[in-house]
Amino acid sequence: MLTNTTNSFSDGERPNVVGNPNLSSPTISEWFNTAAFAAPPAYVFGNAGRTFGTGPGALSLDSSLLKNFSVTEKIVAQFRVEALNVLNHPNFANPNTQFGAATFGQVTALISGNQSRILQLGLHIQF
Repeated sequence: MLTNTTNSFSDGERPNVVGNPNLSSPTISEWFNTAAFAAPPAYVFGNAGRTFGTGPGALSLDSSLLKNFSVTEKIVAQFRVEALNVLNHPNFANPNTQFGAATFGQVTALISGNQSRILQLGLHIQF
């Protein structure tokens, strides 16, 4: 599953847009063009919209393989292999949109609950 989220400014901290905030190839250290924003004059609400651009996509793929074996007429065994985050892909959170912060425009965190690949084996015996 691939999802994209929207970057947003808080209601009281909108800067002025003075250029194109989009980058042709964004990186984790510079997700959007921070030079495209400027501080508004004192006591003036900036012209930047509440939302702009998209954040890094989230990609998640889980998989499992199951095989049933008949041990006797009444006993069935099931062997299973399960893999969580098969692609071992990190899912990054949205970039910092707090204008004036040292990390403005940078992705500094992973999505909560993001984990490395997990493999588990199981054996279920049914009588």
